[in-house]
Amino acid sequence: MNHILLFLLILSFSGCSPSQLDESKEAELNDVKYGNYDRNRMDIYLPANRTANTPFVVNIHGGAWTAGDKSYDTSLSKYLLSKGIAVANINYRYANNTDTHLPQLLDDIDNVFKYLIAHSKEWNTRSTGFSITGQSSGAHVSLMYAYTKTDKIKAIVDRCGPTDFTDTNTLWQLDNQHLMDAVNKMSGNKTVWKEGDPIPELYEKSSPVKFVKNVPILIIHGDQDPVVPIKQSYNLINALKGKNTLYKFLIFKGADHSLDALPGNSVKKISSTADWINKYGKN
Repeated sequence: MNHILLFLLILSFSGCSPSQLDESKEAELNDVKYGNYDRNRMDIYLPANRTANTPFVVNIHGGAWTAGDKSYDTSLSKYLLSKGIAVANINYRYANNTDTHLPQLLDDIDNVFKYLIAHSKEWNTRSTGFSITGQSSGAHVSLMYAYTKTDKIKAIVDRCGPTDFTDTNTLWQLDNQHLMDAVNKMSGNKTVWKEGDPIPELYEKSSPVKFVKNVPILIIHGDQDPVVPIKQSYNLINALKGKNTLYKFLIFKGADHSLDALPGNSVKKISSTADWINKYGKN
């Protein structure tokens, strides 16, 4: 009998397939394509001895919705992997002035989860009860996905994300940082907002505070953030309290928008993220 045919017969009787990964071993899959667009790629990190109960987090990079790359968070992903957490560290489409706004970004995230679910048996990973995290604009997209698109999220980590585009003080600060063009690309708003004007409807529809759900969330923010003021996290907390949602708020004293500027902050950020996901991202 042909050796290849014999091998395939053995696999069929054992219930395996040639593409299955050995769950007893750590695995890293780079630039996995999950959708039809050029930036629909992700890096997958799978811990050894994983099961359907192993936490699995999707990480979304920052970059004002219009820039950035998953490589920003490679070190974070590998740290989470070392703590027994499966990670999908993703790229997604950039927002623009024409056809790619928040709904399209959320469609990309939805396709990530569809891919993870479709490969859960092959990888021996969970098919529901995922976690999600991101920094800055990535945190905003994470929140909007968890609150408006799915019931499959068990835990959230928000790292200095904007949460409320109806807050005029924040809009003024974003305008001073020359970020309103990015906000308009993300939201799809076509009007020019100036202080004293009514809040555009699409700003409200892009604000996580308007859609909070009862999902445990860790919030990390620097109290000297000049880009996304810490008041944005307080606005989110007020909305969470209205839903009796479990949350923890870590304030990094003296930290700016990077969160990592001061000694020890980087370790605290990634270790706190891992602890939260391991506590609330399991079955």
